[in-house]
Amino acid sequence: MLPAVRPARLTVTGFQGMPLSDEVRSLYRFGIFELEAYTGELRRNGVKLKLQDQPYQVLLKLLEQAGQTVTREQLRSTLWPADTFVDFETGLNTTIRRLRETLGDSAENPAFIETVPKRGYRFIAPVTPPYSEPESVVDKTGPGRRVRLSTVGAFLILALLSAGFGLRHWSAAASLPARVLEFAQLTSDGQAKQGRLVSDGSRIYFSEILPVGQILAQVSAKGGETTTIPTAVSNPRPADISPDGTELLILSGGSSKDEEAHGSTLWILPVAGGSARPVGNVLATDALWGERAETIVYCNGHNVYVVNRDGSNPRNLLTVSGHVQSLRWSPNRQVLRFTAATRDMGGTSSIWEASSNGAGLREVVPGLSGSAVCCGAWLAGSDDFLFQWTRAGRTDLWELPGNRSILHPSPIRLTAGPMNLSEPTASGAPNEAFVVGSIPRAELVKYVPQEAQLVPYLSGISAEGVEASRDGQWLAYTLFPEGTLWRSNLAGTERVQLSFPPMRAFLPRWSPDGKQIAFMGTTAGDHWTTYMIPAEGGVARQMIPGNDETADATWMPDNKSIVFGPWKGGESRGIKVLDLNTNQVSPLPGATEIWSPRTSPDGRYIAALSQQDSKMMLFDARTQKWEELCAHYTGYPNWSRDSQFLYFQDWNRGSEYPSRVVRIRIPDRKLETERI
Repeated sequence: MLPAVRPARLTVTGFQGMPLSDEVRSLYRFGIFELEAYTGELRRNGVKLKLQDQPYQVLLKLLEQAGQTVTREQLRSTLWPADTFVDFETGLNTTIRRLRETLGDSAENPAFIETVPKRGYRFIAPVTPPYSEPESVVDKTGPGRRVRLSTVGAFLILALLSAGFGLRHWSAAASLPARVLEFAQLTSDGQAKQGRLVSDGSRIYFSEILPVGQILAQVSAKGGETTTIPTAVSNPRPADISPDGTELLILSGGSSKDEEAHGSTLWILPVAGGSARPVGNVLATDALWGERAETIVYCNGHNVYVVNRDGSNPRNLLTVSGHVQSLRWSPNRQVLRFTAATRDMGGTSSIWEASSNGAGLREVVPGLSGSAVCCGAWLAGSDDFLFQWTRAGRTDLWELPGNRSILHPSPIRLTAGPMNLSEPTASGAPNEAFVVGSIPRAELVKYVPQEAQLVPYLSGISAEGVEASRDGQWLAYTLFPEGTLWRSNLAGTERVQLSFPPMRAFLPRWSPDGKQIAFMGTTAGDHWTTYMIPAEGGVARQMIPGNDETADATWMPDNKSIVFGPWKGGESRGIKVLDLNTNQVSPLPGATEIWSPRTSPDGRYIAALSQQDSKMMLFDARTQKWEELCAHYTGYPNWSRDSQFLYFQDWNRGSEYPSRVVRIRIPDRKLETERI
């Protein structure tokens, strides 16, 4: 079996080894520029500039040793591991050129970066490093955000260990941009956390992920030891706390696709201890206390309802076209905001609001293709609204200013990495909130059937999308979260980097003859298409003609054509076939509402996913017909080398997390569970 990706536990530390518990002031100043080392943000006269990862790493290295020569070998070790086979000279020269272009600098007449012949480079401009400024500098920088971080873990599909944070900021004048200045860690129990954070100002409540399932936990808003809240409710997750802080609304169960569609049981749990009481027969995907906690507002499907706290007298408050989630009250409880999401392939999410009686429904943050907005919260005593925006594989915090003099205020981005930040919730104190942050890492493992366990593979590198060549001699994979494409032998040596920023690569696929690698790629961050690159290295070229977003290229055994589908965030529909000799594209019969194809090694079948419910489908090339293999919510199909088995992930297991790996025996269509 090919190597897989499993959850990896990490010790969460700040960027460049700085502990998150420190009050981070990682701002370098030089000339009209500022580099925020923690977030990787470069600003010129306060305006953010685009800075790619490798130029950023070089700039930070030069600033850390300002006035000293940084050798090319030092920069090489910073950018590439020791066993990396790459055209180092060209790669570094390109990185230095891009950095100089960003700074408006030149090699001939340098103002910032001086070339030291035959040795390296030196940063020659005066630099004000972090921690060298008096405390008053924070006030002199003008409006901004101070962030206090707390460790609350969260597992994503590639197993992310997350850290939960408290975020403190000072209200900004409308003409000045908001920005994050400081971070502080609040918890350090090392357990993964999931879903919403709920706070009464003195405590933070959340759900932790353990091997036996989810539990309800709490921690002081000032940080400290995490404690468990006992309850007989299975897999509890908090939704809201009553205005007087005595009762929690909790949902039973995880976040499976079945529960997203039909809702989970809603309960009332006393904070001081005692048995949870169900709210009648209510099934909800999210819930909030109504005024004075006599009523409850909850959502399910396309509707928002109001019900008495005992579950009686349910009535519809409003209906929207999307699926409603992430309900939030304004501080005065007169406005209700929520996320409305579409679940079809290429779907988006947007943030809407209505008055407390359901009137005045309007969209406040529109959705964009290839991205998702979600899960906002008003700051206490403020009209400013924080929310998360996921795009190009990362999640950041944004703010929608509460300036009532502007009919449609524009959102302002607050963070830009290296951490994903999400699930903001007000702390109860003025201008303070808590958020969840994650540092993405993966561990590459392989399954050993004889031992029935997963063991690290290639030293457990942080990689994904691994595929072996047909002759079994080579591997292709992408590093996570960097998104660079690599090739190595089965032992992980003879490594060659095939793609470089700004290209992000995903899901490489070997050609049958082992000479080419097809992969999904993007250089713009949100427009994915299919590329092909020589396995020995070279220039990647776009395979599919036109401007459609495409994905999941899979080779036919004759090496003369590929089958591909639409990118999930794009507008294209259906699975198509590209003839590599004529460059002509033709649709696959009956595949208009299907995506994510995988051809079997013998060319007889094509496995794919249905657009609507992500069911596993099978196309028979002989009969030219489709059949449903599995009605579960599935993903990432992969064939055995003899085409007798189809492996895939199954997310239809209630609250169990992560997903299980199953396989279907093709001759008799029998579903079997892989014991991983």
